[in-house]
Amino acid sequence: MEQKLLKIGEMAELNHISTQTLRLYSKNKLLEPKYLDSKTGYRYYTLDQCAKLDLIQALKSCRLSLERIREIFELSTKELLLQALEEQHGRLDDEIYSLSVSRNNLNRIQKNLQVLRSLPPFGQVFFEYIPERKMDVQCTEFDFFAQGYKGYENMLRHMQNYLHENHLPPSYFVNVGTVMEQENFVKGTYRAQTAFIFVDDLYPSTGNLRILPQNMYLSVVSDDTSLEAGYARKLYEEIKRNKMTPCGDYLCEVLTQFPFKDSEQLIYKIQVPVRQSESI
Repeated sequence: MEQKLLKIGEMAELNHISTQTLRLYSKNKLLEPKYLDSKTGYRYYTLDQCAKLDLIQALKSCRLSLERIREIFELSTKELLLQALEEQHGRLDDEIYSLSVSRNNLNRIQKNLQVLRSLPPFGQVFFEYIPERKMDVQCTEFDFFAQGYKGYENMLRHMQNYLHENHLPPSYFVNVGTVMEQENFVKGTYRAQTAFIFVDDLYPSTGNLRILPQNMYLSVVSDDTSLEAGYARKLYEEIKRNKMTPCGDYLCEVLTQFPFKDSEQLIYKIQVPVRQSESI
């Protein structure tokens, strides 16, 4: 039975692709026209070539390059083809993970910026409920309260180096902060030598993860790091005035540190989990 010959435009229309795409496949030796009319110079496809075109389109949808698709076509066995597809599956899993991490961190940045619009004035103490959170922590030789902003920056560099050296996603660094142990907060012996980043369920398991249970927090926001010790005392006084007690470590979370056109403002939130005193 004589095969119907298809001009490039007909082949493209039949398969819902462009003639430019067919020319690209031909250039890359993936799908070349089957017949050449020596008199007119026209090149023709046949209907049975549609199956191969369908496979090319399917493999392209798997984000395989044209070069890799050509290599797959040159493989001699189904086993080697399966191996190539399994390798691509692994690459796609890695890409999906990376994109998911990026999306989640984008959401955090957006949320932090939205929170800025609803915060009370700097220095005003307020109660807030915060759901369960997870963080990765790093103890450092630096101390914010002893060394000030320089110590704080050194603590952040320590955390950043930890992420780099352990091949952990650097995008989580947008949710960074410092920890003061509950005992030091209560005693007024202020020391903050631990840096943290908030993470989610996509974050790899490390030996430094901590879970912060859902709780009520007493918080205060500021844009002046030199005032943090004073705000820590203010928080403790407010806790006692409300006949409450701290029930976890003191956190200082950076909400934003973006270089805007008119300023390079760092806004942070101090937060202490609290509960009613047992004597109440």
